[in-house]
Amino acid sequence: MAVTRNVKQLQLTFYPEEENEDVEITHCLVTCCSLEALMLDLNYRGLKLPNIMGFPRLKDLYLACVDLGDGSVVKGFLESCPSLEYLGLLDCMLCKLDLLCISSPKLKKLSILNVALMDDGQSGGVKISCPKLVDLELRGLIANNFFFECLDSLNKAGIEPKLTGNIKSVLFPGISHVEHLWIDLYFFSQCINLACNPTLANLKTLALIIAIDAFTMDELIRILKYYPKLESLKLIVKEEFDGPEERELHEGDARKMMTPDVKKLEFFEFKGEKPNLVLDWHEVIIMEIVFSWGTKANYFSYNRL
Repeated sequence: MAVTRNVKQLQLTFYPEEENEDVEITHCLVTCCSLEALMLDLNYRGLKLPNIMGFPRLKDLYLACVDLGDGSVVKGFLESCPSLEYLGLLDCMLCKLDLLCISSPKLKKLSILNVALMDDGQSGGVKISCPKLVDLELRGLIANNFFFECLDSLNKAGIEPKLTGNIKSVLFPGISHVEHLWIDLYFFSQCINLACNPTLANLKTLALIIAIDAFTMDELIRILKYYPKLESLKLIVKEEFDGPEERELHEGDARKMMTPDVKKLEFFEFKGEKPNLVLDWHEVIIMEIVFSWGTKANYFSYNRL
């Protein structure tokens, strides 16, 4: 019915009765000439596409809770949709994939998020090669290994993978043109260590996402030496902890984060509050910051040597 009314946007949710039953896209939907945006939620079932060129005007494709099997579904969409500019994968099953390859000459925006599936959402690796890609978002337990190639148009990237093993990711020189980067500090540090030349000549904004139990100023300073022309630096400190429970920082506990190289500390926002702390100093200081995760007032203290 929808395809006969020249619909431009369509959202479909399927509830197959059989546990292993795949969802097959109909011929009339694939050949719909008016469809520009399509969202499919398959409740963790597989997807079958007709073996024809289709979706002539489809620009935005959003797949949620789809069992991607061997990756042929993604490949099929990329090859059969000549106008596709955005691809979004939310909580899709990637566990059967040794390597998820996303290669497209026209794709401009790519988003892969795994916020619910955990292990079933993790593939062996992700390889992205899209010369026209402008915006990239990778978050959650997707893979330990990432390979970035030919991202010559990349302007903005948010990369926050949840890692469970050894990292063999190749970040450079694939993202060498990026201007605004939001990235997990540990992942970024490991990629820098593996790179021959980790420079980002166009980088203007760098936001480092860190867990407070894993953060040291020494590591931050080491990374910043590669990017002396930054215009904006943001530290996003997560309340969550990556270590075992006994290492958690409880309310009232302290964690040393500063080094003698730090000359200025400024809080722009904490728990939504307005700026309330700026410190400048020219002598050695031991800085102690105490965080409160509850509704009580947050406070700080510092001691001069």
